[in-house]
Amino acid sequence: MKYLLDTCLLSELVKAAPEPSVTEWVGQRKATDLFVSAVTIGELHRGVAKMAVSKRRTELTDWLEALEVSLENQMLPFTHEIARIWATMCAQAEAQGRPLAMMDSLIAATALTNGLTLVTRNVKDFSSTRVDLVNPWGQDLADKKRPGPKTRP
Repeated sequence: MKYLLDTCLLSELVKAAPEPSVTEWVGQRKATDLFVSAVTIGELHRGVAKMAVSKRRTELTDWLEALEVSLENQMLPFTHEIARIWATMCAQAEAQGRPLAMMDSLIAATALTNGLTLVTRNVKDFSSTRVDLVNPWGQDLADKKRPGPKTRP
């Protein structure tokens, strides 16, 4: 199985005391099975850019640069195909009275387009999408399969 890592998962890994279940989950996966959306990288850069100049900001900047290098071959760009999936997914959610947050919906569309399972703590944020989810923070929510066809096998 291959996974798309949500922003919250990457943020968890750089905390002073990350959740053990999260670090354990990541440690049990092959690095080549873990992917990141360019949208997630943008969210991380935005978070660091909003910080006051400090030692922590410098540490996070260095971490983010190293992350980009280490995931260079697993960083997924925003494509026209993702844009089409995103537009349809958002229109359907809005028609049901459940609009999706911009960044979350772009990340979900990336997972759907690439046939990846999304790894997130924010299961509720993705509940109206067809994306398969894993929540390493809570065993009762782990490995949830969504009904509906995948965009790609």
